[in-house]
Amino acid sequence: MNQVTAPPIATSPRELEISPSTAKGGIMSQVRYAGVLDIAFQPIVDIHTGRVFGFEALTRNVQALGFSSPTEFFDRCADDGLLAQMEEYRLTQAFDKFVRIDGHKNLKLFLNLDGRNIMAGPKLGIVIAALRDRYELTNANLALEVSERHELSETEGGIPALLNLRQQFGSLTLDDFGSGHANLQLFYHLEPTILKLDRFIISSIGSDPKKSVFLQHIVRMAHLLGSLVVAEGVETPQEYYVCRELGCDLVQGYAVARPTTALSELELSYANIASLRNNDRRKTESDTNMIIGQLDTAEPIRINQDIVEVFDRFKIDRERTFFPVVDQVGFPVGLIHERDLKVIIYSMYGRELIRNPRRGAMALANFIKPCTVANINASTEKILEIFSSRPDSEGVLIVKESQYGGFLHARSLLKIINEKSLQLARDQNPLSRLAGNILIQEYLAAAVADAPAEYHFAYLDFDHFKPFNDKFGFRTGDRAILMCADILRSAFTKEGCFVGHVGGDDFFIGFRNVTAGVAVTEIQDALTKFSRDVESLYPHEDRHNGYIKAVARDGNTQQFPLLAISGAILHKVARRNLPSMDTLSALIAEAKKAAKQAPEKLVRVNI
Repeated sequence: MNQVTAPPIATSPRELEISPSTAKGGIMSQVRYAGVLDIAFQPIVDIHTGRVFGFEALTRNVQALGFSSPTEFFDRCADDGLLAQMEEYRLTQAFDKFVRIDGHKNLKLFLNLDGRNIMAGPKLGIVIAALRDRYELTNANLALEVSERHELSETEGGIPALLNLRQQFGSLTLDDFGSGHANLQLFYHLEPTILKLDRFIISSIGSDPKKSVFLQHIVRMAHLLGSLVVAEGVETPQEYYVCRELGCDLVQGYAVARPTTALSELELSYANIASLRNNDRRKTESDTNMIIGQLDTAEPIRINQDIVEVFDRFKIDRERTFFPVVDQVGFPVGLIHERDLKVIIYSMYGRELIRNPRRGAMALANFIKPCTVANINASTEKILEIFSSRPDSEGVLIVKESQYGGFLHARSLLKIINEKSLQLARDQNPLSRLAGNILIQEYLAAAVADAPAEYHFAYLDFDHFKPFNDKFGFRTGDRAILMCADILRSAFTKEGCFVGHVGGDDFFIGFRNVTAGVAVTEIQDALTKFSRDVESLYPHEDRHNGYIKAVARDGNTQQFPLLAISGAILHKVARRNLPSMDTLSALIAEAKKAAKQAPEKLVRVNI
């Protein structure tokens, strides 16, 4: 078997000559990069607290060498046959600076790898492993980023080369998801531990409903397959709020901090993210307290812990059948079950094999079973969905501030779901089971704080419901109300819609970041369907006449049209604050009155 030896790692910057074609305007015949290139770090933090998860290493100062961007610089290195040497130098710089960050042992170093070097053979992996060992780091400290910039999934041998890299270092990070040629193929084959979203998806997401839908489904897919999601390139508070609301785990971008070459400017926690969260007046009561109350916070096993010590843990705590396992930076990686260890310990030579210093096959990692992972700030519905994706799991490993926070047993999760269902039932209208007044008020309060977004609030009211109810009885009246509730529930299910039942024959619909044309058309369609369907509640003669005879409020009998619904739509344009709730109530009353007089039974008012 051929044996590949590790190349020497640069101990000091080496000068590489780059061809004259790299110099701008032919001013220089050669460029020497030693002492010019530098590494900047940009933090990647927990989206809920601002605690640093890791730092991405970024190449800086290429402009001093006459290049407009790092991409242009490395492309020229590839043309001149210097790419492998340059990447080795850059990686050495990154490792050397990273280990000078306080607390680096508990952080991740994000390293962008050039796909051309990955395809060139095993040397890149050997270089990274040698640097890891030289600087006394572990695989848990490394987040190796790969992307589709060089079409790795479409190149023969590309996927196998990436899989070899993942096997060597335990995991890979998929970068720029949503921009490459075949990101879904890479996601499928690599099963990345971390998924970094491309800036295109994040940019202006607060005012682009289509991007919100994309992000929601990408996050859901990633979580079901066990990947953490990084919202990369987040620049504004609004982008941050949407990314957090839709379930991203980590955030990177100017909203956190800009890249810096000065280690003294780096922090281990960024207070501006905690401030954004605390200032978010849109947030409603979360499930976090209920989850914390049900957490099993047993001390986890460390992945590098001696397997004999693990046996002793099971002997001491005989009630436990498994323990959570975390890596060297404290992130959960799975569970270790006593039943799997018993196969070894109860065999004739099991304990001797385990104590043998050459017991490579007996490493603890060989006994770890995968387990679903969820953030402590996720909703119980989201955690249940993640849990259901692995039907053989005993529960869910909970992450708090990118660290192991505890274990949520299946029975505890079901208990939380039951408690939340009871709480939700109390906030629903008892007849229609739609959101009641408490939830409607919470929705409006959130809209008041969400100035950048566009909103439409529709208030619907039956016309001539009292004579209908008096003539046909309250049971038939309830049937009409339930018919309307079912129509609204079915019609307004997409992202950004909210349906509530104010009470009696009054309903509420909220739209977030939906255009006026769409909101008006969809409401008109729903009202038309109700007018058509409600005719089934009338006798044939009344349907034929198009009216009923009933006693009016003055005691006289008169004709009343068949049931219909009037609607008042209040439109809040983007980046405009809502008026006070008292002013809003007055506008609603005026608009509803105008709607009942309008031929089309629908009025829209800008507020």
